[in-house]
Amino acid sequence: MKRFLSLFIAVMLIISSVPFGYAAIYDGFVYSENNNGTYTITGYRDFYTDYANIPAQINGVDVTAIGSGAFQSKNNLNTVRIPETVTTIGSMAFYGCQNLTSVIMGQNVTTIGAKAFNSCTALTGVNLKNVEVLGEYAFYGCTSLTELYMGTALKVIGQRAFHSCSALNFIKMSDALLYIGDYAFTNCAAVTSLTFPDSLGYIGNSAFKGCSALSDVTFGTGELEIGGYAFENCVALTQITIPENVNTIGRYAFALRENNTTDFSHNITITCNLNSGAVQYAKLYNAPIYIIETQQTVSNFGDIDGNGVIDTVDGRLALRIAAGLDFPPDETELFLYDMNSNGMMDTGDAQLLLQRASGIL
Repeated sequence: MKRFLSLFIAVMLIISSVPFGYAAIYDGFVYSENNNGTYTITGYRDFYTDYANIPAQINGVDVTAIGSGAFQSKNNLNTVRIPETVTTIGSMAFYGCQNLTSVIMGQNVTTIGAKAFNSCTALTGVNLKNVEVLGEYAFYGCTSLTELYMGTALKVIGQRAFHSCSALNFIKMSDALLYIGDYAFTNCAAVTSLTFPDSLGYIGNSAFKGCSALSDVTFGTGELEIGGYAFENCVALTQITIPENVNTIGRYAFALRENNTTDFSHNITITCNLNSGAVQYAKLYNAPIYIIETQQTVSNFGDIDGNGVIDTVDGRLALRIAAGLDFPPDETELFLYDMNSNGMMDTGDAQLLLQRASGIL
């Protein structure tokens, strides 16, 4: 699935309206002809007006794209209106427009390129309307952004798209969303609640790392993979319910990390069914977990000798059970000690316990 989505992103982010003709100026806008006869805005020569009303047509010809870097670092701009004819906003189109507070997005924009609004530090809200693909770093460092409306069509959020949007406190997700890229919302420290749609198939590595106010997360009903460190250092997230459709959870996805060291811990209790991927996560990374079927909380899978910690003794005991030297565990004990969840005690369980004891896991 990830390979398919990577290919999908690469294809969708290709800007088809690459200018090939002459460059000309219309009312301060530099434009060039595309290979299909339409126009792309490639630059802006008005250094004083704070409102850019991008034309829908120039001399009767549709303007369908905003080119790469077209408005980059135009710090006079306060408001931009994008017409209904535009379908593509190119990479770095508004990069570093530090006084841009408002973007009125046309209904037909479907693709926003990489770094398109990167470092627009005054931008306070964005409605993506019918955007389908959002490029990497698209809104990176938009530190005044407080509200994000994804519209109804957004399928792909590129890596680091909203990284360090530290004031972002409201996110309305698209019901069509398939993919959230790595580090997409890292350090969005003001967001408190997330509801993921049923369509979502992948949450990237470190996607919500450092979202320190996040306390409420609701997953959809579709098959979902959660990447490593996805919710690392979300210190306010102390309870979470993970449904059975979450089949894969990456390394330390819900852990706290001490000062960027390799020392991890959990202040979260995971509620799930026996068949959830959360069970295996809890076994591997020592997360407290409440099992719905048995109505019990387990905080230390694999503690065979009962001394409250996972150590090399537990690994050796697992080896003895696997070799038939000690009695096999009963059904309840098997669930607690079967670290690889394959229904038996074997050398794989011993290996995982020894790795935990040595700090590898």
